[in-house]
Amino acid sequence: MHSFGYRANALLTFSITILAVICGIASFSDNFNSPSPAAQVQVLNINWFQKKPDGDDEVILACPNYAFLLSDLK
Repeated sequence: MHSFGYRANALLTFSITILAVICGIASFSDNFNSPSPAAQVQVLNINWFQKKPDGDDEVILACPNYAFLLSDLK
């Protein structure tokens, strides 16, 4: 019978090997992916513009965001 140290070492080695195989497969599959996400942003309104006492400017904008990210999931 093997001791706890041998069993733990075998389990750890097996786990790291499986993780390396999964990482290799993921890296290989990235070569065939060509994402083409699209995004649109426009400023509708400037709600607040103020110069702060420390010299910084503070701005609050209203802008709708549209993003089509489905191409990343294919």
